[in-house]
Amino acid sequence: MVGTNILFFIISITVLWKEKKFLARCYNNEGHEAIGMVAMSGLKNDQLYELKKLLHGKDLVDVGKWGHLVHNKIKETESMHYNLQNSDCQKTLFQCEDKNGLCLINSIKYFYNKLASNASNPSNASNPSNASNPSNASNPSNASNPSNASNPSNASNPSNASNPSYSDSLKYLISLIADMHQPLRISFRYDNGGKNIDITYLDNYSKRVKSNLFEFLENELLNKMVQKYETSWYSGWTHVNRIFDEHKKDEALFEKNGIDVINIWAEQIVNEFCSEFYLNNYVTNYMISIKNELHYDTSKELDIPYDLEFNLERLIRLNILRAGSRIAILLNHIFANKKFSSFRKKSAFDKVAYEEVERHKTASIYRDNAIFINIAIIFLILVGKKLEIINKKSKMYLPNKIEEIELQGKCN
Repeated sequence: MVGTNILFFIISITVLWKEKKFLARCYNNEGHEAIGMVAMSGLKNDQLYELKKLLHGKDLVDVGKWGHLVHNKIKETESMHYNLQNSDCQKTLFQCEDKNGLCLINSIKYFYNKLASNASNPSNASNPSNASNPSNASNPSNASNPSNASNPSNASNPSNASNPSYSDSLKYLISLIADMHQPLRISFRYDNGGKNIDITYLDNYSKRVKSNLFEFLENELLNKMVQKYETSWYSGWTHVNRIFDEHKKDEALFEKNGIDVINIWAEQIVNEFCSEFYLNNYVTNYMISIKNELHYDTSKELDIPYDLEFNLERLIRLNILRAGSRIAILLNHIFANKKFSSFRKKSAFDKVAYEEVERHKTASIYRDNAIFINIAIIFLILVGKKLEIINKKSKMYLPNKIEEIELQGKCN
C-alpha cells in the first residue's frame, strides 16, 4: 500500500509539473479552440461534411491557431494578423499601410475571395460577387497578394509563385477572423495596439504582475479566466445559440453586404473596446489630447481594477462567441455553393505546419513521463522486496501466539 501511494504521488507530481509547463506556454490555444467549438456548432450538416473533406478529417477546433504557427516560422506573414489605425476612438479608419498589402482585413477578404470565387451571390441587390471576385478592388492587387508571402514554398524559394491551396486558405480565413475579434489587433497605432500601455494586475493567487495591455488581453486574462472558471470553461457556453439573435442579424448583414461585412464587424469590435476601455471612467484619467485626437498616455502605468477586468472578461467571452458565429456564417455560404471533393491534395503547409501542431499536442502520460514512471516502478519493486524480506525475518524470529504461551508456562 505504501509503495502504491508513493508511485501515484510521483506520477501525479510529474504530470502536474508537465501540465503546468505546457499550459503556461499555450493558453492562447484555449481562445482559438473555444472559437472553433462555437463555429462548429453553427455549421450545417452538408457544409460540415465538405469542411471535413477539405481538412482531411480535422475540424475547426484543430486548426484555430494554425496561422500563428505559420507566422512563427515565416515572419513575413505576421503583419497579416494586425490592422492598426492612425486614428482614435472618434473615427475608425481601416487602411493597409504594409508595402505588400499584408494586413488583417485585407487578408481576410483575399482568402474568402479565393474560397468563394465560384460561389453564387448571397444577394443580387448587393452584388457580393464584387466581393467574391479575386480580381475585384476589395481583393489585394497582385502587388499586395497575401499568397505571395503566405506560402511556405515561396518563403523558402522566392522564385516559386504558387498560390496557397484551398485548405491553406480555409485555415488562414478561420485564424484571421478569430484574430480580428481580439480588439487590440485592429486598434490604434499610437499605443502600438496596446503593446506600449504598461499595466499591473492581480493574478489568481493575488500576486501583482507587470505586463502590457496587449499581452494581458491576448494571453494573460484568458489564462486567468480558464483557471478561474475551470469547471465551466469547457461546458456548453461555446455554442452559437448563446447569441442567437445577433447571429441572425449578422447573417442578414452578410446577405446584404457580402464580404465587405468584415469592415462593419471590425468597426463594431473597435467601438465596443473603446467604450469598455479607452472611454472607461477610470481610464479617461490616463488619456491625453494630441492634435484633436484622444490617446492613452503611454508614459503612465495602469493598474487594472476589478471592475475593469470584469468588463474585459465579459467582452472577451462575447467576442469568442461572435468570432465563431461569423466564421460559421461565411463557411456555410462557401460550402453551400462550392464542393471541394477534388481539392484534397495536401499542401506544403499541411506537411510543415501540422508537424508543428503535432509537436505541440500533449503526449500520452506514459510517453511524456516515461523515465519518471519507470523510476517509480523500479522504486515500487524495491520497496516491495524490502517489505517481503522484513516479513520473512519477522516470521523467523518472532514466535506465534501458541509458542509464546508455551514458553511462558515453562518459565513459570
